[in-house]
Amino acid sequence: MTTPVTNEQKKLNAAISGKLAHDSRALEAVFEKCRTDEKKMTLLIRAFCESYLIDQHRRPLKLRPLQETIVVKCLTYPDLDATKHRKLAILAPRGSGKSYALSVAVVIYMFFKRFRDLVFVLAPSEDQASLIFNYCYRHFADNDFLMGLIDHFRHHNKPNITMKGGTVLRRAPIAASNQGQAIRGQHPTFLVVDESPLIDDKLFIDNVEPCIVSNRAPFINLGTPKSKVNHMYRYLYDDAYTESFEQLVFTWRDAVNPGRAYSAPYTEDDMLTKMMEWGEESIYWRTEYECEFIESVSQIFNPDHIKACREPYSFVERGTKVHNCCVGVDIGKSVNSTVISVWSTEKSVEGNIARLVNIEEISPKSGGHDIPYQRSRILANCRDFGASRLIIDATGIGGAIEQEMRVACIQNKPQIHFTPFIFTGGPKGTKTQVYRDMVSYLQQGLVKIPDPAGLPANEAKLVNKWIKEHIALEYVMDATQKTEKISAPDGKHDDYCDSTVIAIHACLGMLPPESSFSSVSLNTPMRPQRDLSNKHTTGPLFTKSTARRRLNKHAPGGI
Repeated sequence: MTTPVTNEQKKLNAAISGKLAHDSRALEAVFEKCRTDEKKMTLLIRAFCESYLIDQHRRPLKLRPLQETIVVKCLTYPDLDATKHRKLAILAPRGSGKSYALSVAVVIYMFFKRFRDLVFVLAPSEDQASLIFNYCYRHFADNDFLMGLIDHFRHHNKPNITMKGGTVLRRAPIAASNQGQAIRGQHPTFLVVDESPLIDDKLFIDNVEPCIVSNRAPFINLGTPKSKVNHMYRYLYDDAYTESFEQLVFTWRDAVNPGRAYSAPYTEDDMLTKMMEWGEESIYWRTEYECEFIESVSQIFNPDHIKACREPYSFVERGTKVHNCCVGVDIGKSVNSTVISVWSTEKSVEGNIARLVNIEEISPKSGGHDIPYQRSRILANCRDFGASRLIIDATGIGGAIEQEMRVACIQNKPQIHFTPFIFTGGPKGTKTQVYRDMVSYLQQGLVKIPDPAGLPANEAKLVNKWIKEHIALEYVMDATQKTEKISAPDGKHDDYCDSTVIAIHACLGMLPPESSFSSVSLNTPMRPQRDLSNKHTTGPLFTKSTARRRLNKHAPGGI
């Protein structure tokens, strides 16, 4: 459906694209009249975008509602008092086009304010600052008239875009490496901070906030939330900032609305699928798409989901072969125990289910650091239950041990599919990925453990320890938002968790255990399976074979 063009919009379109476009003083007057009226500013932005800007398909640019709201808010004053300081704190989901929207706001501002204004784009890294800067340059370069307004362009060594009237666009990172020196002493008339929650809080307070006090410049903060220990959280939710900042929070639901635009960045079905993959309560989903702030330290697993795993069954007796059996091992290091967990995979109405069929802990006192003894117990568990796959936390255990286990698995009859697993940290590391998927499986009810109430005392002790470690496991983010880790609280252990998560990875995510090993040579060191260990470090670590289920569209509400 085509949106009707109002007379007001026709007038604005004629003004900015006709003779008035060359009269910078008259154009600035039109702009200032629209800055106190969001409806008029909306019409002005639409007219400008369709007159001068194009999308990736070379069509006149039409902003989506989320983007248009951001641009309108950036360019208007909060009330009729045009001297009032404009401060914005905006949260928007990943992939929603928020940075692109900022670039449109910057270009429009520079078009109407051509005389000696200073526009500054800040970000936590050079790459992120360059993103908006390059978008802006592309907007100018894609239109001959806009490009004709540029006097000078420099991409390196104090990069800037300078207009013929003197208005300058600059960019700079605010990071520990430069201590915010690029913005010190500067007094921009329009300040944009992209990914503001990722900037170190002290650097931000010491360097960014002071530069907008003297000239009461528009101050735009935009990003995706992380920890609550951050200036962005205060701007949004601290009562002390309610009067000085306007707060806007968008979620993925806002992003799927195309509005006047040709399309949305993703569909509702795309997001519901992603929610199933990551887990509705996962930290990644909550921060990146629901735009929720989290505590610096928070639980990985929902205790209710952990307790819901319990079912009234007993451990499988040793010597009983288990169909589609996987063994996960966390090798004891330092004061930690070696934990061997045995899992089976079975079909159900819900999809593939991973079931804990046995578990063994080798404490340091009982031989947890005796490598030959550990090796013998691992192989014994594989043989006792007829394991088709063995996956070991090989982080730091040494190549010799890994090679010995690999050879032993190949020599076993039948052969055991051996996979060393290396835990790497960070938001895209293997540890984050497998735990993120574990959260999803628990949420879907695809992990089962025996109810300790019905087990013998020694077995119940092991299962209770399994439950306690999973409930206690923490997600820890440092104050600067630069690192994150998954670990047990100080003084506690996560051996059961690591053993389980890699076993679940093997049970529900890897290739079928019946894969051929005929090409394996005992004389040639084997490489880790590329498609099992390294391939997925930049996306979901594995693809689930569970049937996709449509969710109630209203279910993802506040998490």
